[in-house]
Amino acid sequence: MDPINATTLLAPTNVANTVESLPGLGSQDFLKLLVAQLTNQDPLDPTSNQELFQQIASIREIELSTTLTDSLRTLTGQQRFSSASSLIGQYVTSLPGPNGLEDRGVVVGVRFAVDGRPILLLGSGAELHLERLSTIELPLRAGEALVGQKITGVDRRDPSDPRAVDGVVTGVRLNEGGEVVLELDSGDDLRLADVMTVTDVVTA
Repeated sequence: MDPINATTLLAPTNVANTVESLPGLGSQDFLKLLVAQLTNQDPLDPTSNQELFQQIASIREIELSTTLTDSLRTLTGQQRFSSASSLIGQYVTSLPGPNGLEDRGVVVGVRFAVDGRPILLLGSGAELHLERLSTIELPLRAGEALVGQKITGVDRRDPSDPRAVDGVVTGVRLNEGGEVVLELDSGDDLRLADVMTVTDVVTA
């Protein structure tokens, strides 16, 4: 029975390729491989001490590489979570979609896709992938910027009776809960979080 050629498999120059091709193996697996090699080696031509030390060093290198990869993955996840959660309460708009429209609204929550990418949950009910983010504004400032603009939205203050609202924004105020409320020329008002679309009056 030929001995397992772990020298070639675990050589430092092949460590990266080994990790890529065998992502499910850890340092314990390679130690078992080393033991199997020593057990089945040719007693007339045993592995030299230099080769043995080289293989042990390679195992250690693989272990350190795996630990570093896991640490970087954890750090990246934490940074994504921190960046996304810091946007809660802010008014955001997206880049135009395929239909040319923008998603917009106050960020009320964050969820993560299967691949780990953060998705912003907007008060308007829309979801916005972080990479599509275009602008970030304080809610009050965003409300003031809408004065003179025509908006449409769905008033959700009474969840049992949501109603469509539209009109030109004539003023901005804060309600008792600290939410930005837009006053419209129609006599209605609408929370900034419930705004669906914004149209320039000139082009409306």
